Amino acid sequence: MSLLLLFVVVIATSSLDKNHGPYIAIIFLTYVSAAAVLMANDFYNLWIAVELGSLLVAGLVASSGTSFAQKAALKYTFFSALAGSGLAISLGLILGVTGYVNVTDAINSLMTNDLGGMHAVLYVAFGFLTLAWIYAGGLIPVHPLKSDVYRSAFPHATILLQAQSKLMLVALSLVLLRMFGLLPFAREVMLSISVLTMIVGIVMALIQTDFRWILAYLIVSHSGLVTVGLSLGTYQGIVGGLFQAVNDVVYMSILLLCCEMLLYFGKGSTSIKFSGGIAKKSPWLAAFVILGAFAASGIPPFNGFQSELIIIQAALMQGLPEIAAVVLMVSVSTFIALFRAIYCIFLRPAGNSPVMQSEANEFEMPKTVFVFLAVLLAITLVLGVYPQLALDFLTESALKVVFVPWVP
Repeated sequence: MSLLLLFVVVIATSSLDKNHGPYIAIIFLTYVSAAAVLMANDFYNLWIAVELGSLLVAGLVASSGTSFAQKAALKYTFFSALAGSGLAISLGLILGVTGYVNVTDAINSLMTNDLGGMHAVLYVAFGFLTLAWIYAGGLIPVHPLKSDVYRSAFPHATILLQAQSKLMLVALSLVLLRMFGLLPFAREVMLSISVLTMIVGIVMALIQTDFRWILAYLIVSHSGLVTVGLSLGTYQGIVGGLFQAVNDVVYMSILLLCCEMLLYFGKGSTSIKFSGGIAKKSPWLAAFVILGAFAASGIPPFNGFQSELIIIQAALMQGLPEIAAVVLMVSVSTFIALFRAIYCIFLRPAGNSPVMQSEANEFEMPKTVFVFLAVLLAITLVLGVYPQLALDFLTESALKVVFVPWVP
C-alpha cells in the first residue's frame, strides 16, 4: 500500500498541471483511512474510519473535475450516510448485548455468556454490519456506485481507491466472521452476496466498450472473488481470500497505470470503438498491459493463478464444486473481457484512431511510470513463482486474527 501511495503521488504530480496541493492531501488522507480501518479493533474507531474513508473517496473522485465525476461523488456520499448509519446501529446493538465496543472483548463475551433470547438482536446487528460491508467493497447491489467511482476518478487515483476498498472489505469481512461466524446462515449470506457480485461484475465487464469501464467492473467482480474465499470461513479459504486481495491490488494497478498513460500521457482514447494501433506506437505499453491481463486472468506463472487456485481448492474441500466452477468461469471471462479490449486498442490496425493520426511518431512512456510498471510486474512474477513469501505472513495473520471455533 505504501509503495502504491508513492507511485500515485509521483504520477499525480507529473500528470496534473497546477493546483494539485489539496488533491495530493486527499490522496494521503485516503491512505490513512485505509490504514486506520485495518488497525481498528473496536467498533467505534472502525465506524469513524469507514465514514471518513467514504468522504475522502468522494473528494478524490470529484477532484477529476468532470460533471460525471461530481455526480458519482454526490451519489456515493449520499449512500455512504446510509452505510454509516447501519454501522452505527450495529455498534449500538453489539454494545447493548455484550457491553463492549472492543471487537475481541465482544467476541469473548458472546462465547462465554448465555445470550438467552438475544439471537434476534444479533441478526439485526449482523444485517446492518453487512450493509456497511457491502457498501465499503462495492458488492451487489451497490456495485453501480462503486463502478462509477472507479470510472470517474483519474486512473492513478483509482489505483488507491481500489486498494482502499480491498483493505476495508477484508477488515469488515474478518469482523463479520469473528463476530457472527457462529450464527446459522451468516456465512451463507456472505457467500451468496460474494458469488452474485462476481457474476454480475464480470457480465457487466463483458458488455462494456470502454477500457476504463471494463477495469471498473473487473475490480468489482474480483472484490467478490476476495470475499468468496473469506466467506467460506475455513482456514484455507481465509488465506486464499487475503492472498487474492493482495494480488488483485497489484495486477489491477498495472492495468490502471497502462490506462493512465493511454488516456493522459498519450492523449489517446480508451474506447475500444475508436482506438487502435497503440502496440506499434508503444510496444512496451502493449507488453505491460498484456502481461497484466495474464495476471488478472489467473494464468501461471503470475500471482493471480496462485490465489485463485487456493480459493478453488478451499471450495472443493468444503463440498462446494459449484463455487469452484464460478471462480473458474470468472477467471476465463476476465481473460475474454481484457483481451477483447487489448486487441481493439493495441493490436488492431489503426484505422481512424486519434492517437495514430497524431503528429508524434512515438507513443512516449514516462520513465518513472515505466519503472513503476516494471516493479509491479516483478511483484506479480515473484508472488506467482514463490507464493510462500506472502503465504507465510498471511497464514500467521489468519491464525492470529481469526481464531474462532469454526476454523479447522
